[in-house]
Amino acid sequence: MKWFIAVLVVLGIAGGGFAYYSKVRDDKAYAYKWSPIVMPERMARVIKPLSPADLAERLEETGKVRDADAFVEAANELKLTEIAPGGYLLPAQAGPRDIANVFSKPPTHDKVTFPEGWTGEKMAARLKAAGFKAADEFRNMVYPPGKAASPWEGKLYPDTYYLPINGDAKQIIGIMTTRFKEVLDGLPVSANKYPRGENKQKLTAKEVVVLASLVERETGVDSERPLIAGVLVKRLQIGMRLQCDASVQYARDLAQAQGELETGHKERLLFKDLELESPYNTYRNAGLPPGAISNPRKESLRAALEPQVTENLFYVWSPKLKRHRFAPTFAEHLKNKSLAAREAKEGA
Repeated sequence: MKWFIAVLVVLGIAGGGFAYYSKVRDDKAYAYKWSPIVMPERMARVIKPLSPADLAERLEETGKVRDADAFVEAANELKLTEIAPGGYLLPAQAGPRDIANVFSKPPTHDKVTFPEGWTGEKMAARLKAAGFKAADEFRNMVYPPGKAASPWEGKLYPDTYYLPINGDAKQIIGIMTTRFKEVLDGLPVSANKYPRGENKQKLTAKEVVVLASLVERETGVDSERPLIAGVLVKRLQIGMRLQCDASVQYARDLAQAQGELETGHKERLLFKDLELESPYNTYRNAGLPPGAISNPRKESLRAALEPQVTENLFYVWSPKLKRHRFAPTFAEHLKNKSLAAREAKEGA
């Protein structure tokens, strides 16, 4: 009988030990899935309305929570039934309850897309239309009164962003210029390879961006961007005016924005536009304009850094080929213009 009691005691101790071990293990597992973790990415983007369960799966997949069920439980505690589309800024370190609390409030950021080649003026208009409070401040920072050239035009990288709805212009510009720097630094070109322009002097970093902005607006064909850049650099080298229609369009748009010309976008330039008095008018002024005329994409920046060496000095758009025809002489250029006019007439 004593041995039986002893066995029961031993089993009781063992059972108690096992229960204790199980409890400790469960407590650790519970603490592990609920404890804060460092966010791998602070911006969470919701494209369409999501249920807490659907969002939980995404959060677990992206490493923002350790256990999807923990987030669902936290969301239920807050009576969260649907997450609205938009951008949500997460804490640097957060657990499921912290994250659920973020998603229980309206999104703090909104999605905005700025196409390649857009000006800061167009970007400001899109921000205003989307309800960003800093839209007017953004415009004033990009085009400060009394400045001949914008300090930011060309560096507002065209991309899709989640921007702070109630943020100030400095924040928004900072996000876009940081992206610009990332793209520029990612191009495998060193400063000592910058192309040489007037008097065989290397273009400065600012001049490269200005050149890229011209390339961006002069062609929409990626494959010919280096050649367009090469033509413009060749003109600089021989002291020929760049004569870029896009720069005149920019000068006209600036004059309209400042109330110096009648408003209303014109699809085509007129001969009188080529006489517009503006430092951006490359028909009247030699060299590069004083600032960028657009915000160029990566391909245009690369083309400006590595322009194609060429003897061509002219180009004209071919409606048939859907690209430009290039020529080294004005006589050949006139032939290409006649051909382009005939193609346009035939295609009408």
